[in-house]
Amino acid sequence: MHIMSGFMRHVLAMPMPWPAWVALLFVVNMAAVAFLPRLEAWVVLGGLGLGALLQVAIFARLGFVRLLGLGHVPWVAIVPWLWLRLDLAAEPALSRWMVAVVVLCGVSLAIDTVDVIRYLRGERQGA
Repeated sequence: MHIMSGFMRHVLAMPMPWPAWVALLFVVNMAAVAFLPRLEAWVVLGGLGLGALLQVAIFARLGFVRLLGLGHVPWVAIVPWLWLRLDLAAEPALSRWMVAVVVLCGVSLAIDTVDVIRYLRGERQGA
């Protein structure tokens, strides 16, 4: 629990709009609960959980570094998979939620890719 609270302190200490961006990603992904027991909801919740575990492990080992973007690796598979399943979403609310997840997590992947590249080039500090 100490590691999670330390991680969250770092996130909240980031300059705006980053804490708001992290909160938006979390809320949109957690909205999956409203669509249970749909497979798409389970996959998104699983990706969220796996990503959180990866980020906590990286944070525990290295601190608040740009490499934390690797925590979103599950989205490399989830984003295109959700996009391809949009035509299966019979309910308009489900379809809108899936589009929101694809767009927001897709943007997050782009940001994370830049952060990981910057880390590999020697910029170790968090965003």
